[in-house]
Amino acid sequence: MSKSSSFFSCDAGRQSNQSGLSMVELLIATALGLLLTLGVTQIYLSGNETYRQTQGLAHAQESTRFVSAVLSPDLRTAGSFGCIAEMGMSLDQVVDNRLNGGLIVPLTQALQGWEYTGTGPGDSVTLASALATPGAGNWASGTAGANLPAELVGSVITNSDVIIVNAMTPLGVPVDAANPQNGNSINLAGNSGVGANRIILATLGDCSEGELFQKSNNTNSSSITMAGNNVTPGNNGNNFNLAYEPQSRAYEFTSMAFYIGQGTNGEPALFRRLMIPLQPPQELVSGVETLQILYGENSAGTNAADDYLPADEVTDWEDIVSVRFSVMTRSPDEVLENENTRSFDMLGSEVTQANGGDRRVRLISVGTTALRARM
Repeated sequence: MSKSSSFFSCDAGRQSNQSGLSMVELLIATALGLLLTLGVTQIYLSGNETYRQTQGLAHAQESTRFVSAVLSPDLRTAGSFGCIAEMGMSLDQVVDNRLNGGLIVPLTQALQGWEYTGTGPGDSVTLASALATPGAGNWASGTAGANLPAELVGSVITNSDVIIVNAMTPLGVPVDAANPQNGNSINLAGNSGVGANRIILATLGDCSEGELFQKSNNTNSSSITMAGNNVTPGNNGNNFNLAYEPQSRAYEFTSMAFYIGQGTNGEPALFRRLMIPLQPPQELVSGVETLQILYGENSAGTNAADDYLPADEVTDWEDIVSVRFSVMTRSPDEVLENENTRSFDMLGSEVTQANGGDRRVRLISVGTTALRARM
């Protein structure tokens, strides 16, 4: 009996020391691990998609804000021609244009626009699937239907409106009171801060007359010297027709174009270009697909816009008192889960995407700016 009891006791001890998982337990553990891994992966993918969409939306919003920050101030100062504009006479009667050749936008106008054919209010516009720069005849300006300036042909992409703004900025230093003029130079109290070959409007102290001309000396010069014919466009002579006194004033004149072109990364972008003297275009904001513009025309003499018209319906550019612009901005990458096939209202134009849409985030913004000089 004692031997039998010892045998059963050893067998029971061996059974209690067994370890490991059964096949059923292993399968259950593997299934739970896979479910947990799939859950974590799904959370990561969802969070990453949300992050990319948020980043795409933030990029489009930032581009929208930057476009407004660039366009609004320049439009507001359009036609601000200093004290000489307050004389109650047309600028072409009191300003002697000494430049060789005429200005693209006449001095009497604050601005001028060009409407791309078929993109006005009531039109349906499908954005091009590939960026292209059509010929000048695809744009019209005013009821006379002037083509896009030759200097911009090959730069502006399909479906984009164009605007050129004339404006002036006072020089940061006054005329030298002790020695205001020396031959073909107007002497200043300090460096002009205006680069060589830029355009200057100089006026007499009482603002009764002035001359528009191209300067030849550099930014760090304390005078403004009239250029001759050795630069483009140059002047018709290099001596002033007026005698400038200590109270004379000087302004830098700019004629700046804004349009949508192809950026360095292949994306559509907002550009600006100084038209006289003609300078290389400057890329400002990437991801801007199209620019649509309407012009507030004051035909009743109230200093307020009676109606907003596309550029090809403007009868007199000197009656424009405000500008309404709309831009479409997009994310640099395709971040949406599904294709965005929406149509967008841009100042009365129905704009749709090419190829039935893509997965980019898009935003539409609208801004209206009054021309300070026309108020």
